[in-house]
Amino acid sequence: MNLPPRQLLQTAAASRNAVRELLQSIFTAELLAPSRCLWIVSPWLRDVPVIDNTTGAFQYLGPDFPFDEVRLSRVLRDLLYRGTEVVIATRPDLGNRQVFEALGHGLGSRSSDRRLTFLERTDLHAKGIVGDRYSLAGSMNLTFNGIENLTEMLVFQTDREQVEELRIMFLGEYGGRP
Repeated sequence: MNLPPRQLLQTAAASRNAVRELLQSIFTAELLAPSRCLWIVSPWLRDVPVIDNTTGAFQYLGPDFPFDEVRLSRVLRDLLYRGTEVVIATRPDLGNRQVFEALGHGLGSRSSDRRLTFLERTDLHAKGIVGDRYSLAGSMNLTFNGIENLTEMLVFQTDREQVEELRIMFLGEYGGRP
């Protein structure tokens, strides 16, 4: 079902919960029905919490999830195990390697390793998360500041044609699986 695009203007005073909830919805949906390929494009990237499992409400998604906040790398690791190809594009910076390094320590499977692409580009400014059924694009980096502190504009899209158009652009620019 195609929903109209959802636009969020996140400011210091408002919309913090909406962005956290949207990210949680995106990543729980991915775990329930993994995309063929998931692109995460963020010039500045950190291993931020993306699912709040402090009450255990999401244990069904990952029986060994901690009763705590589940970080991006943990969700991506599970998606790799479930067959999703993950493409991460960021700028060359030691802090931006957090997610990639966290993934590297927990994979161990050559097939999972082959499904992970990590690109560093000095001129990267685009930002987005794109899966099979949705896209989230805008000004927000996947960092604590991007999610919690800075004013950001985001557009969440589920229209099939719009999502496929962005998938094709990301595939051409960053590689991945069609």
